[in-house]
Amino acid sequence: MPSDDGWIIVRGARTHNLQNIDVEIPRGKFVVVSGVSGSGKSSLAFDTLYAEGQRRYVESLSSYARQFLGQMKKPDCDSIEGLSPSISIDQKQGSHNPRSTVATVTEIMDYLRLLWARIGQPHCPECGVEVARRTVQEIVDDIVWHYEGHGIFVWSPVIRDRKGTHADLCSSLAEQGYLHGRINGRDAEFENPPTLEKNLRHNIDVRIDRMRLNRANRQRLTESVESALKLGGGGLAIESFEAPKSDFNYTEGSKAMHTEKGTTTPYSEEFACPVHGAFLPEMSPRIFSFNNPLGACPECQGLGIQRRFSHDLCIDESATVDEGCVYPFRKSMMSGWYKSLMRQTFEHYGLDIHTPIRELDEDARDILLWGSGSTSIQYEFTSKKGSSYQMYRPWEGVFGRLERTFTETTSERTRTRMLSYMTDEPCITCNGAKLNPAVRGVIVGGTNLPAFNSSSILEALAITQIWVNGKFDDEFWNEIGRPTPDVSNIRMLNERELFIGREIIKEIGNRLRFLALVGLDYLTLDRRANTLSGGESQRIRLATQIGTRLTGVMYVLDEPSIGLHSRDNDRLLTTLRELCDLGNTLIVVEHDEATLRQADWLVDIGPGAGKAGGRIVANGSLKQLLKSKDSITGAYLSGKKSIEVPKQRVEPTEKSIQLRGARLNNLQHIDVEIPIGCMVAITGVSGSGKSSLVTGTLAPALQRDLNGADTAPGPMESISGHEDLDKTIVIDQAPIGRTPRSNPATYTGVFTPIRELFAETQLSRERGYMPGHFSFNVKGGRCEACKGGGSNKLEMNFLPDVWVTCEVCKGSRYTRETLEVTWKGRTISDVLAMSVTEAANFFANQRKIHRILKTLEDVGLGYIRLGQPATTLSGGEAQRVKLATELHRPATRPTVYVLDEPTTGLSMADVDQLVQVLLRIRENGHTVVIIEHNLDVAKCADWVIDLGPEGGEGGGQIVAVGTPEDVANNPDSYTGQFLATHLKTT
Repeated sequence: MPSDDGWIIVRGARTHNLQNIDVEIPRGKFVVVSGVSGSGKSSLAFDTLYAEGQRRYVESLSSYARQFLGQMKKPDCDSIEGLSPSISIDQKQGSHNPRSTVATVTEIMDYLRLLWARIGQPHCPECGVEVARRTVQEIVDDIVWHYEGHGIFVWSPVIRDRKGTHADLCSSLAEQGYLHGRINGRDAEFENPPTLEKNLRHNIDVRIDRMRLNRANRQRLTESVESALKLGGGGLAIESFEAPKSDFNYTEGSKAMHTEKGTTTPYSEEFACPVHGAFLPEMSPRIFSFNNPLGACPECQGLGIQRRFSHDLCIDESATVDEGCVYPFRKSMMSGWYKSLMRQTFEHYGLDIHTPIRELDEDARDILLWGSGSTSIQYEFTSKKGSSYQMYRPWEGVFGRLERTFTETTSERTRTRMLSYMTDEPCITCNGAKLNPAVRGVIVGGTNLPAFNSSSILEALAITQIWVNGKFDDEFWNEIGRPTPDVSNIRMLNERELFIGREIIKEIGNRLRFLALVGLDYLTLDRRANTLSGGESQRIRLATQIGTRLTGVMYVLDEPSIGLHSRDNDRLLTTLRELCDLGNTLIVVEHDEATLRQADWLVDIGPGAGKAGGRIVANGSLKQLLKSKDSITGAYLSGKKSIEVPKQRVEPTEKSIQLRGARLNNLQHIDVEIPIGCMVAITGVSGSGKSSLVTGTLAPALQRDLNGADTAPGPMESISGHEDLDKTIVIDQAPIGRTPRSNPATYTGVFTPIRELFAETQLSRERGYMPGHFSFNVKGGRCEACKGGGSNKLEMNFLPDVWVTCEVCKGSRYTRETLEVTWKGRTISDVLAMSVTEAANFFANQRKIHRILKTLEDVGLGYIRLGQPATTLSGGEAQRVKLATELHRPATRPTVYVLDEPTTGLSMADVDQLVQVLLRIRENGHTVVIIEHNLDVAKCADWVIDLGPEGGEGGGQIVAVGTPEDVANNPDSYTGQFLATHLKTT
């Protein structure tokens, strides 16, 4: 037995389904934990190793510190030796805050704000002229330079756009000796000022001095400038008279003094434009934050987006006014009144109410949608009682009426209904930049902060290289294998800027490099964190960890290759190796074949799932795994088992869904045809536009047209060919309910007919029990001591909270009376404790129940319990519960199934089972559209549409279309290159 010196030794692990296992894992190595979904991989890696490592670290802290940290439950095992402090990087989505972006979660934004504050050069937001903060001496020098020999007035702006009578101020100015000035642009004497209206805003300027400017009175000018700046809060203005005046000695009150106007130039100790005045309060990091009111766009408060009514969601272009062309009006209780308003508006302008909206000219559309302006229209109405009345007012337009209804309504129901017709659109003021105009005008090396933030990771990295070296780093671009982006507008920083900013730029560059190396080069820095997939969020956290350069740590990762194209896998593996090279232990739960083959050590858990798993099948090198007779993973890696290519593919017919002009995000106005009745795989490198095409454009358009859903597809020209289809079913990556009360029975809906079955028993009818009596979520038949949870949380202050089995119901969730009701000798609590396979056999004669349970079995979930809390399901299990929920509903007419990476969390054996289910759906006459990186799924598809060639701006085009063999023979397709190898090995 190895000692704990260099080894992590686990004895008697029983967490979840682990079967009292013993395992030794080498420290400082790249260790992969494999096995079928549900075999116990996460139970060992996360719930045992990580949980114990984290628990021990937290317990080493003081009791005061522990109260601020989330503490983990002690795993159920005899002993663990050789553990290091642990860090978990899982697939859970990052921040749900819409203000969080890639730049903020990676801390790049902090360095950017510091860089812009230290070396940024402000420019006037109005005219773009470069400005700088000036000292008194610099202001005097500039005035002398421009106006020597001229007659000048020195003005101090003491009041700007402020309400009040300002009588006290005028009196104070006169007492200080400032007798002359201007009030609201008119000359005034402060000893006898005009009476000002206190509710109006006013401007007051004080004349500090007047002189014929020459070098002899430079000292006098300096004193006047100092006085003006002090009185005007850092600002002054010079009024210059260029016309020659021999004496410039106007007598007070003379005509010349009150009628002649010169050229006025503002100056400021702050950042100020010579024409438009001061605009930037300071140059500090906080003003470059869109979360700070000083820097944020005042219109959107730094969000960059505004919720506005969507034309596509509100207007039915194919309908006429008479048919009800406005969806919100059509579904309103006042639909008749709205239709009458629009009809009479059209009659007023002589327009035809029977013309479809899309055929109206621009003027007619403007009137309908945006109103008649100031033109009033006479409207006549007749009440239900027969009385008539008239209104004479302008038509406010469809969107004007919707905005007013949304703003003024006090009904939460109406507000919720109106929100369904709105979408997030770029702010009309900042166009999504999030910052105010003054901050957007600060330039570093040829770009402003919003432009830098809108760059992709690779573009931003190229900019930092140009800033420092004036050229690209050829070694990096050769390593990453990407073409250099066009950054021709960027200049190298000067010596002073580099002296100040070099270290800041180095930190920014390092973080960008790590993001690129983990396959995220296509992301933009301003990408919202809540729009990232689980795989992207995990790789961002991974890149951040690499940047910290910690040593002696145990990292536990959950499938870091998810969502990553085969082309980018090598770079990810190289990055993972970097963590090990720093002296860390890397424990990765993974199904990816390339990762399994690259591992230093493999721990295979199985052989099956649930109760059939939880045992160590193989523990050692790849060679040892391949020799294991019990390892399903080893069988697939050795070639003994494989996912076979279908013997016959379905050939596309003339029927297809035709999508024209798709241009959401980076899609390049592409036309796509989806063959009906086929299994179609949408492939491409990460960021190539797969999700934009399928989940952002195709699926919402089909849901809108076939399901009648209020979904807004991405911008496109048209969609056709789907007229004979019945409906669309979308299975995306959104998580299922994550509360202990959510379980497979409630999520799939099978619990409802089971409760109905129990309510139909003789004893239930005698007692008047309804189906709701058998729910553990509502009062009635549930145990009220634990509110139907089966256990109660016991708070332990400085120790982790403990869940204790309810003493009243003993974990059954129900009252004694409810448990007296049985069906075939089993209680409702017994049914929830059954596995899916046991329940399917038990309810074999109940067609509705059995169909749902059989679907769960078909997707490989026969081992999970019906009442198993959703919080204990693995990522693969949760995804397949969702898939089964959609598949059990009988679709008799042709249906489109849209799936987003359904192989997430699945082993090769699980993928094989999933492929068979999808092929069966296709054989029933349905269309299956899958976004997928998994080559085993792509090779089994009837048709492949490959997007690319690159990610981000370099993608969004169709690279290859055809059968998997056609795509494999296309030299321009990255997917084809890997697919060709995959097809040869099967």
